[in-house]
Amino acid sequence: MEKKFLLPIALLVGSLTLQAQIYVEPEKNVECTVFLEKQGRGMAQQGMEIWDRYIFSCEDGGHVNVYDFRTASPKPIAGFELGSSRPDNHVNNVCFGVETAKGGSFPLLYVTNGKVGSEIEWTCFVENIRRRGRKFSSEIVQTIVLDGKGWDAAGFVPIFGAPSWLVDRERGQLWIFSARKRTVPSVTRNAWENQYVATRFRIPTLSEGPEVHLGAGDILGQAVFPFDVWFTQAGCVHDGKIYFCFGLGRKDKTRPSRIRVYDTDRRTICARYELQEQVLQEPEDIVVRDGWMYLNANTNPSKTKENPCIYRISLPSPRPKSESDGQISQEPEGIKQISQDPERAGGVYYITDLSNPVTAAPEGYEPFYINGYFRHGARHIDDKKTYPFIYGLLEENADNLSGLGKAVRDRLMPFRRNLEYCEGDLTGIGYRQGEGIGRRMVENYPEVFREGAFIKMNSTNVLRVSATMQAVHAGMLSLQPSLGSDEISNSRSFLEELNPYGSECPGVPEIDRFILHGKEASWRKEYESYLQKHIDTDAFLARLFQNPDAVKAVHDPIEVEWRFFLMASLMQCLDRQVPLWDLFTPEEIYCWAVAENYKYFSQKGPEPKNRGRSWARGAKTLRHLLEESRRDILAGRHGVDLNFGHDGVLMAVLTNLQAGSWAEEARSPEEAFTKWQYWNIPMGANLQMIFYHSVANPDKILVKFMLNEKDLKLPLESVQGPYYDWVEVYDFYIRQCDKAERLLADTENLSYDLF
Repeated sequence: MEKKFLLPIALLVGSLTLQAQIYVEPEKNVECTVFLEKQGRGMAQQGMEIWDRYIFSCEDGGHVNVYDFRTASPKPIAGFELGSSRPDNHVNNVCFGVETAKGGSFPLLYVTNGKVGSEIEWTCFVENIRRRGRKFSSEIVQTIVLDGKGWDAAGFVPIFGAPSWLVDRERGQLWIFSARKRTVPSVTRNAWENQYVATRFRIPTLSEGPEVHLGAGDILGQAVFPFDVWFTQAGCVHDGKIYFCFGLGRKDKTRPSRIRVYDTDRRTICARYELQEQVLQEPEDIVVRDGWMYLNANTNPSKTKENPCIYRISLPSPRPKSESDGQISQEPEGIKQISQDPERAGGVYYITDLSNPVTAAPEGYEPFYINGYFRHGARHIDDKKTYPFIYGLLEENADNLSGLGKAVRDRLMPFRRNLEYCEGDLTGIGYRQGEGIGRRMVENYPEVFREGAFIKMNSTNVLRVSATMQAVHAGMLSLQPSLGSDEISNSRSFLEELNPYGSECPGVPEIDRFILHGKEASWRKEYESYLQKHIDTDAFLARLFQNPDAVKAVHDPIEVEWRFFLMASLMQCLDRQVPLWDLFTPEEIYCWAVAENYKYFSQKGPEPKNRGRSWARGAKTLRHLLEESRRDILAGRHGVDLNFGHDGVLMAVLTNLQAGSWAEEARSPEEAFTKWQYWNIPMGANLQMIFYHSVANPDKILVKFMLNEKDLKLPLESVQGPYYDWVEVYDFYIRQCDKAERLLADTENLSYDLF
């Protein structure tokens, strides 16, 4: 079957070879200059740290040269031996900690060996550096030994060895950075065979004794990252991100100088540097300071007289946030946004920062009331088939798996305990999203929560939605413990207003159930036709199975690939995860994103084949929000009245609001992708209506709408900026709801063939 692909792949994949999945596009216009050309002893350079005016540049074996950071003079001002100095101490990485020992002149220094096979491979030496004038000395005050056994049994990804010990001074955490397998080509021949693993521990204090052991029971968290670069060197932690360098410079053209920045909060590669033209020496270690990266490099003293350098490199450019107001640019904006943040391909599973700066209130006005609709936070896949389907498929084809298939099985089998029986559950990330939303409400609008605040929250009868509601309330209470609650409830009785599309919602006409789920619905045929044209399931199955025909004889190939796409999309929602995007080519990821986006567009948006019924049901929810707000305001209340539900309902409400391009029709999956982008309704998405009254005239009320805490532009003339007259807003949208209800009445008895 001939497959046609639509996208300019160069936008997505960059220049790396042997990669399949989409990675964030490489940094552009990188500023990289030589900061210091070191005139040392001519020994192999390794780890580096900077404190105050001192650069500590370490050599293999344990000698340290000290340079003046302020003058960047090439000659060392001092030199000393580490307490851990010995021939097999590679001193691959050094990081200052947060504690200072008695008599110490600097925070404790954590020394990584980094030599595979050494008897001290799993040991971190904690050293106390003293300075007396220009004389420095160091002694070991503690050793930390990592026990790598039993991690898989505890639900964590094990590492092969060579742990790099990284101190996050800002958050008071200790990270171990390594990989599943050694990162040399003789061990990791293909990128899919490996993954990078960052594991979080506490920072042991000196009071814990001279020797501390950390094992599986001490793990506080873990982030697993895609593998796209070989030959691990060293790095540091800054702002919750691991900055790590790789490669051998010009010594090996297949492994040039590269930097990756790993976001430990979002568990993604958030920046990629391709420095083959700028850093010709072997990169060794990174320090982030004063808005720059400083990269310590090495030369081969036996083959060149070239002095090793310290390079100064610009930090990553800020990544654009999602255009969550729905005002999306035309093609190829969807492709561009995925290339800027590949996890957006996961659509409604997307995890992103929902906070945005608050627009100043109009002069003479203050906030007094908040209403809104809130999607639940991050969750597991919400069907009961995907997890058992994937695990069953891998088990029944144990002897039919390809190399990639075996690698996927090896990743997922120990991970099963983290997924089993969790279908639809709110995850830890989801709960924290809810807490954050509640805290920010109190922080941003304290006037709303003054004494006597009205607190009412309702949710659908789905556990993850109710749990999100409770998390939002907990976030409010964390800053305002005295808040009461007038009503906090979840019930099936709320479904007509909060999820009029739900399968359990009473009174849903059969025509709407057909539009949502009918296999003969026109949009469904368009969706399936798109997949047939653009998804090469034969190629996908051949990557995972030696005999794809054996799988096709039992399972629908489209369903197989779709289930794996769901699993790959899900991983960003979990505190423990194993990335799976490398099962797909960039073309497949993009095409699945287009198809799934079209599914939501058709079920809840302005797909013309559905004659308006898909979005019109959302008017029931919009009317509820408007009338609820009106009642509370007439009752003289200040506080919050919040509603909790699901992604599709929020999409339909936005269509009824006619915000941005949410209400624009499209007649194909490709065109729909230029109107909607379903990652704009990520996990934890919310529509907030913030009401303000005039201090001088309380009856004069303005309202602003925010999607994901970002001001939303409405098709009305504002009073000022994002602030609209409440009476005009109410009248305009009540008429819109009336129109939608008439449309539903007029089309309810039409023939199914018309849909």
